[in-house]
Amino acid sequence: MMNNIFKTIVAGAFASVAFASCSDFLVTEPTTQVAETEFYKTEDEMLKGLYAVNADVKVRLMEIWAYSSLLSDESETGGGKGEGVWKTKWDTFSYNTNSCFGEWGYGTWWNEWDFGIYNGVIDACLLVDKLAGSNLSESVKKPIEAEARFYRALFYNYLFMGYEQFPLIKHYLAASEMYTVAKGTRDEIFDFMMEDLSDEYISALPDRSSTPQGRICKDAARVLRTKIILFHRAEADYPKALADMKEIIGSGRYSLDPDYLHLWVKDGEWGSENIYDVAYGGNGSDTGNGFVNGVGGRSLQDPRSAEQGGLCSGYGQNTMPSTIFNMFKEGDVRREGTVLDYRIEAQKVNDLVAQGKLPAGSTFYVSEEQENFEWLGHYKYTPRKENASDINPASNYSVPFRFYRYADVLLLGTELEARINGNVSSEGQGWFDQVRDRAFQDQNHRISLSGKSKQEILDIIFEERGYEFMDEMQRWFDILRFDKGTEILGNKGWTEKYRYFPIDQSEIDRAKGGLTQNPGWL
Repeated sequence: MMNNIFKTIVAGAFASVAFASCSDFLVTEPTTQVAETEFYKTEDEMLKGLYAVNADVKVRLMEIWAYSSLLSDESETGGGKGEGVWKTKWDTFSYNTNSCFGEWGYGTWWNEWDFGIYNGVIDACLLVDKLAGSNLSESVKKPIEAEARFYRALFYNYLFMGYEQFPLIKHYLAASEMYTVAKGTRDEIFDFMMEDLSDEYISALPDRSSTPQGRICKDAARVLRTKIILFHRAEADYPKALADMKEIIGSGRYSLDPDYLHLWVKDGEWGSENIYDVAYGGNGSDTGNGFVNGVGGRSLQDPRSAEQGGLCSGYGQNTMPSTIFNMFKEGDVRREGTVLDYRIEAQKVNDLVAQGKLPAGSTFYVSEEQENFEWLGHYKYTPRKENASDINPASNYSVPFRFYRYADVLLLGTELEARINGNVSSEGQGWFDQVRDRAFQDQNHRISLSGKSKQEILDIIFEERGYEFMDEMQRWFDILRFDKGTEILGNKGWTEKYRYFPIDQSEIDRAKGGLTQNPGWL
């Protein structure tokens, strides 16, 4: 981890400096790039720095989706036959201090949880420091700084949920500081994230109505702060978190999309339910949503057009298991809005052929040569023709990741009431009912939380979150947060030891005394 930090910072510091190949002279200013010392002067340059931080979310942070999906019960290893061997250790909790991440090196196929996120931490620290030393007006600096601090807290939150302790970088490091960064305690890291998400910085963010697509609004910061508070079990902060959720709910700024399936198609993007989406421009204009291509059906061929719901091919990673399909209750539309059945898609093609809307002989095909393949796929983020670009479509899907949704606010509010009071008010019951009513398209499937114990209510909320947020990079962290590891994952090899990752021994060796193993893995 320390070596990863070193590589990240050195790469950033020297990326813009060119050296001559002979010893006669040294070129200290780049000829084709802008030196870092000459950048970060204007508002436009600060915004470009912010875009660099945002790119770390799109490229680095989103890699965690695959890991967390395997660690939870959401998916199996997937990929082509034989590929599962490289990922089984996360699926079965068989990794150790010598095999968790470090053996892969850097920049390999399956990137590292720590290395990838630390790229974002370093870029955010650099921008915050540059803003502090700039001559720009406070009205220009403050909103950019608030957004950079949101991202830094976001990156640290995923490190916080992944590692018991880790080096806490609070500013852009000088070379002399590389191997002297101390690991933070849980409380120290929590406090640092809370500082970045203080009311002072949240108030500098725009309201949702004036926030460009893919940017951060006040409510996104409130949701992140609430999630951090709940994961750290900071009970003294629960009332503040509940007040934030109530403010969002009572604002009228959001409403549930009445059609759960509509949420995940192009027409449902940037809707009334969306609080924070990670944006991908696609079509060569921006980084595409790569993991969408990763989980698509392997070698899939679909004769349908985009307008007919045509799908695109992918690599078949993180195979969808039938256990997820079977966990949903009959009539819950979230089942079809989570699990894609390729056999049903094939029948849709056959029906279009029978109706004369596709040429005779047109067929739907997906390869069975996938690890743990059960003819099921990922509805929410399957590669669709409507999102494919004209330029290199396999890596340019313009599919935004729905990071925070209003449904989450409703369930977080209900949960906070239960954790604070041991019961749920009629108002909290109403928040919970909204989610259930949308799921079943009626009011006949409501679950009364009245008269139940605190633990019974929390168990119901955990189960509901599973139905609502499956495949949205939340399941693994909810399992940890609700202490459901043994219950849900015991048959996969889970023990309490695996609540956090070990620091890989190769990292400790390379740090030469600058890093020690975390308590849970000693």
